Amino acid sequence: MRAIVLDTAGATPAWSERNDLVPPELEETEVVVEVEAAALNRADLEEIAGTYATAQRRSDRPHVAGSDLAGVVVAVGSAVSGIEPGDRVMAMVDGAFADFVAFDHRVALPVPDTLDWAEAAALPSALMTEYDALIDQGRLAPGQRVLITAATSGVGLLAVDIAQWAGAEQVFATTTSPQKELLLTARGAQAINTRVDDLAATVIAATGGAGVDLVIDHVGGPLLDECIAASRIGGTVVQVGRAGGPVSVIDVDRLAYRRVRLLGTTFRTRGTADRARIAEGIRTRLMPAVADRRIRPHVHLVLPAAQARQALDELADAGSAGKIVLDFGNRRHGDRETDA
Repeated sequence: MRAIVLDTAGATPAWSERNDLVPPELEETEVVVEVEAAALNRADLEEIAGTYATAQRRSDRPHVAGSDLAGVVVAVGSAVSGIEPGDRVMAMVDGAFADFVAFDHRVALPVPDTLDWAEAAALPSALMTEYDALIDQGRLAPGQRVLITAATSGVGLLAVDIAQWAGAEQVFATTTSPQKELLLTARGAQAINTRVDDLAATVIAATGGAGVDLVIDHVGGPLLDECIAASRIGGTVVQVGRAGGPVSVIDVDRLAYRRVRLLGTTFRTRGTADRARIAEGIRTRLMPAVADRRIRPHVHLVLPAAQARQALDELADAGSAGKIVLDFGNRRHGDRETDA
């Protein structure tokens, strides 16, 4: 079995491909999936650097990298219901970069026939993260205004789609690239280039002085204070990512005066039960919109799994929009035919 394993025996984790592994043993609540494609996330760069850890990783299994996969179920545990061998699934897991991956069946999401493998692999972390941030924690309601930072990332673009699916009246979306502004406007968002525009002033002016009801911040750093300033009185800021750095300086007077609800969130410390609850919400509420492509992934690049190092370099470059996906080439079960 092929896998991309992190060797943590040394001071610095080593990136390597392994051919001497065996498929994982199946537990009663787990499914084993043969991976067709796996998407990269910025957390993968941190994991390789040795600075990322989750509450989920099992010490009795090899430290395989990766968190987003799509593939075909090849085995199910005795306590599994609702999933059968041959089903197409996608999931956010630990250890996605392998030919075979075992994980709790409750976090699996069905892959609609309208998605190919690369598109499916690009979805799980983005769906889980943004559904939780926008709906569960942000409590987004129809008619509200939303601001999404770093909106041309894979998760950011999904956030734009989910906000519109939920009935947002206006969706403001930030980028630092004039070229990427077109991608955001094509998704129905009002693009704001934070390299040339004052974020808070632009949002306040566009909302008639009110500000937005909800901010989903994927940047952190200095931009967090601007997000608070762009919020309405009684608004909510959900701090999801730290692409701009882990330290922010905020005006606490403004936070208090505007009565902004500031929430921090991560999946690093979430157990299986919490992840399963979020996955169930996605299955019951979001999947019809995924199937008819109202909520759709944006795949920037697909590379063979053997070119994982090149894919990681591309991800670190920060010039891409959307997701970078590894193709594992396990095509025995077929794929959706496309004209692309």
